[in-house]
Amino acid sequence: MTFANAADLIRLLLRQSDRHPVRAIGAAELEPYDPRFHRSLRNLGVLVPRIDLPDDGGSVFGVIEGSLIVVDPETGECERHDDALDIQTFDIDVAALCRAIREQSGLTGPGPTAISSRIWRLGRYQQHGRVAEICLVRRLREETAQEILDHVRGAIDTETSVALVSLGSSEVPTVVARQLDRLRMTVSCAEDLLRDDPVRPFALDFGRVRLAAGKHAPDARLQVDRIGRRAICDGVEITVEPRDFYALVLLAEEAMAAGGWVLRDSIAAALQSSTRKDSNLEQVDRCINRLRTAFKRQAVSTDAPTKAFIETKPKVGYRLTFVSSEIAFIA
Repeated sequence: MTFANAADLIRLLLRQSDRHPVRAIGAAELEPYDPRFHRSLRNLGVLVPRIDLPDDGGSVFGVIEGSLIVVDPETGECERHDDALDIQTFDIDVAALCRAIREQSGLTGPGPTAISSRIWRLGRYQQHGRVAEICLVRRLREETAQEILDHVRGAIDTETSVALVSLGSSEVPTVVARQLDRLRMTVSCAEDLLRDDPVRPFALDFGRVRLAAGKHAPDARLQVDRIGRRAICDGVEITVEPRDFYALVLLAEEAMAAGGWVLRDSIAAALQSSTRKDSNLEQVDRCINRLRTAFKRQAVSTDAPTKAFIETKPKVGYRLTFVSSEIAFIA
């Protein structure tokens, strides 16, 4: 028998966990998936069977070792049904979900701990010079955003970069997005970070998280406005096509944080995110060429290099030639 992809079940659990106040899943929804897998979720404590079951007013229901037991309260007669899944409901234990994500994603530092009913501090991500505190967030919406920001900054040092990982889709208004930038906080969607690793099904790829850059420096050579989707080089705004903007952001963030190379696959993912279409390495090369052309046409610097500030490492990726101190993000 062929079962549905286990990663799809994890995505379903993440979406269900974002619902308020219900964080549960019906057993019928588990049927497409390998029973051994959702049994492992019960062993981890992520899925917790509800003890109370619906009844028809004349019988008492119970589940014992996966079988449904129906008892007539008057006669004491029992009926056993081998499959109880069609009526059973499982609560999703978000604390256990946080523990699984932390352990399988390799986070360190404090956590997992609940900051509030909507926020869990998972731990610290640190790799290649990047450091960020990771928080899992439920119900990140316009009406809850300010409360969430206040709780996070009350619990975590204000100088630390924080990545908020939303369990579901987030709705953050522009004014809050600008405040996130000022507070060195970013937002990602948990589903988008899943590694789809059958051995570590809860592992999230935090290397794909956009980390907040340093404070805005008005005299920086390259200034990037993530919210306004603008780029200014040597005081002149350059025209960057919308489909290429996220690629420029990736390059600027890497140059500012660690000065390393941005992999071609990462840029392909950024293009796919911006265009909602599949992307390939040929499109990545075209994107870089368009960015170079934009720099050449509108940058007024007389010492612009041949490659227009974007260096290539064959079969690896690209990086900006600006040093960290020459780059800033507009809050």
